[in-house]
Amino acid sequence: MTPETPGDPSQPADGLQFVQLTESHRFDGELAELLTQFQYREDEITLTAANPRPLPATRIEPPTAGVDAVFEAGSSLVFVCYDDRTHTMVNPIETALIDTLTTAIQQNPQPHSDGGERWPLGEEPTVASTDAHTQSLGSELTGKRFGEPLTMGVVTPHNAQRGALETALPDSVTANTVEKYQGGQRDIIAVSATVSDPQFARQEDRFILNPRRLLVAISRSKLLTIVVCSTALFEVAPQDSKRLADGPIWARLFTQAVGRDVQPAWDGSLGAFVGDEATEYASVPVQVHPSTIGEDLT
Repeated sequence: MTPETPGDPSQPADGLQFVQLTESHRFDGELAELLTQFQYREDEITLTAANPRPLPATRIEPPTAGVDAVFEAGSSLVFVCYDDRTHTMVNPIETALIDTLTTAIQQNPQPHSDGGERWPLGEEPTVASTDAHTQSLGSELTGKRFGEPLTMGVVTPHNAQRGALETALPDSVTANTVEKYQGGQRDIIAVSATVSDPQFARQEDRFILNPRRLLVAISRSKLLTIVVCSTALFEVAPQDSKRLADGPIWARLFTQAVGRDVQPAWDGSLGAFVGDEATEYASVPVQVHPSTIGEDLT
């Protein structure tokens, strides 16, 4: 983060100067605008950030149309929402969704129609040219040097879900709680809300319905944040009377990012999303909603 230049900074007795950090060098302007609207504006901070940094297309091979809708959206934040109200500290639906998202960047070489190959994550050939402009352009457009692997992590509020994710996901994908991820970053972050039971969510007010914890979770990514959550969370507001005016925290984030009365980029079932109609909870409805906030940025 880059400090804002203070007009007349106050000097505390211990000589320390307080400045607001307003520019992020981690994520792009789309996510900066969303975070400003969601939380930082309350602190009279307007975040600015880097130019858009799309995912490098050659590192992504979506296994299904649902996953393709996530990675091809061109947005730095995408919601993957499902219709379920039964899970608490472990959620196999979210584990299945995130596991499938992971396969898009953890793949074996596959032939192209032109007879060439698509390289797996981290094994793309480096640019042979010594042309500095070519290499710089690749870095500017993707946020990654040629041949540099993408990194992915998952943030969850519960250690039980973290354990389930660690069992299902490749070793290269780090799953951890918000506290453990604070200060860390990955190219791609999936946020596993985990709780889909509204009554349980109300009991876990300080974990699930705390806007600052949610802000930390969604701001760990450099290229893309994928929020995986139940639509049931959109109706749950904090019990704390001081925060009731804010309304449901997750619904506010969704509305600020996506808008109201929007059509999903993809609409189907869990079975269709993961590519296995025989999987557990295959009939659960799933929708993909990319953020539209970037469309308003100039």
